[in-house]
Order: sequence, then C-alpha cells, then structure tokens
Amino acid sequence: MKRFLDKFLLGILWLLSIALVTTLWMNTNYGFDMLSAAHWEYLATLQAHRSEIKPDFYISLIGALFIALIGLYLIVRPRTRHIKMEQSSAPQTNIIIQPAQPIVQTTPKIETQKTEKKQEPVFTPRPAPAISLTSRPMSPTGLRPPTTAPAATIPTPPLQQTPKFTPPKPTVQNTNSPEIQSALEKSEYIIKKCDRIGKLQNPIIAVAYDQSVWIVATKTAPDNMVNAIQTLVTIFDDTLGDTANDIKLRGFIINPTEPNKRSDDLIIIFDNTADFVKYVSEHKNIKPDDYDAELFDAFSTYISTVTGYIGKA
Repeated sequence: MKRFLDKFLLGILWLLSIALVTTLWMNTNYGFDMLSAAHWEYLATLQAHRSEIKPDFYISLIGALFIALIGLYLIVRPRTRHIKMEQSSAPQTNIIIQPAQPIVQTTPKIETQKTEKKQEPVFTPRPAPAISLTSRPMSPTGLRPPTTAPAATIPTPPLQQTPKFTPPKPTVQNTNSPEIQSALEKSEYIIKKCDRIGKLQNPIIAVAYDQSVWIVATKTAPDNMVNAIQTLVTIFDDTLGDTANDIKLRGFIINPTEPNKRSDDLIIIFDNTADFVKYVSEHKNIKPDDYDAELFDAFSTYISTVTGYIGKA
C-alpha cells in the first residue's frame, strides 16, 4: 500500500510539472494561456471559422501530451527482480537403477565318449544236456544276458539366485538443531514452519520487523540455497507485484557441503552453530522507527501462507 501511494503522488507531481512547463511554453511562444477559459473559447472560434493556425501550436500540445504519458508509464510500470544464478562446477552424479534381467538357465552339453571298440555280448556255453526222444527241446535258459553300460547321469547345474537390489537409505538433509531456533527466538525473530523450499528440506524461516526473511539451513550446498531464494522471489513477484521489492531475502548456511562461490552478501556461511548464534545475538530483531503493527501482522500472515503452500506443493 505504501508503494502504491508513493507512485500515485509521484505521478500527480509529474503531471503538474508537465502542465506548468507546457503553459509557460505556450504563453511565451504563442501568447496562449492554457489556464484561461477565454483563450480556449477564442481558439474554438478560430477553428470554427477555419482560420489559419500555425502547425507548431498543435505540435507543441501533442508533444507535451506524449511526454506526460511516457513519463507516467515509466513511473507506474511494474518491475521484477532477478537473481543471477551461478552454475556449480562440480559434476552431478545420477544413479540409474536398471531392472533385474531374467536369468536364462542353459543346460550344459554332455559329450559321450565313444569307445574305440564296440563290446558285444559274450555267451558262455554250457555242456549240452542229454536229449531224450520223448522230451521237449529245452530253451536256451542258460544263456548269460549281455552286459550293458550304466546310464550316464546328467549333473544338475546349481540354481543361480537373483541378486536382490537394496535401495539406498534416504539421507536427511538440513537437520537444524534446536539451538538455532532458540537463538532466533531469543533475538525476537518470528519463526515460520516450512517443510521444504526448492531443494532445501526442513529449513528454518525467520521473519524480522523490517520485512526481512531469513532462510537458515545446515549441511547443504550454496546452489540449493540460491534455488530456494529464487523460488520465494518468483512467488513474491507473482503475488505482490512491485510491493515485493520491499521484502529482503537472506540465506544462512551452517557447515556447508560446498564452498560459497558468490561474491555478494546474498548467502552468509558459518562453520559451526556457535558462530551463527553469535551472529544472531549481534543482529537482534529491533522494531524500526516507522514500525506499523497492522502492516507487519499482514506481512507475517502472508509469509506463513507462502511457506505452508511451498511445503505442501
């Protein structure tokens, strides 16, 4: 609302300035007073009688009108903020899980050795018994049956077990200790609950009286913090328009996994929790001179809505 009021007053000031300059120009060069109703009535009479009027007179009026409209547009046009994203030089490793392939069991070929010489059945003759004329001929029951080789036993190949895939255990990132939240609360910062922002898991969101938003995370890369800040900037610009320029965003990383390659102060790095607690105690949340309780309550409620929406998205 404050931003809108500033632009409204600035636009009125611009139009009054253009009107004053145009009046001075027309009065000096053409003797025409734009604030006089009698002069406008005299101009209408000349136009009705088709009297000759200098083209420069109309060009001056049209030029002043265009300058006023262009300046007014530049004042009220929306502006969006963009944060420069820097690509990390560290290569990203993608884990590709391949499906288990079916196991095809192959039956081994068994080669039978050929004997150099085929064995033939051996008959052992016995002495022929006496044959009687009245007896029937005896059948050769005394013949020994042929010797046969034992059947070859095919070994059964061992069954191959399908390898079991064990999924990797999920790693919990950004586990903020209660000491961090306690330090922020002691310095009178307002904590907002948020489960996730971009690539950050369970970050701590702290709101200050000067419409500043702090994002605190541990054991993460600076690129993940930049991604979270850019996500909030996009939502603020889409929902608030130019009013989003009044919100200040700052990222804090404790024990980062990668060094910070940014040269600006968008992200502040701490080696341990004790250093962050010391920094918070030195930068307490103090109410500014133009503090508006109703405006801050609306701002705090808006941040709660945004963090709740991002965490469930």
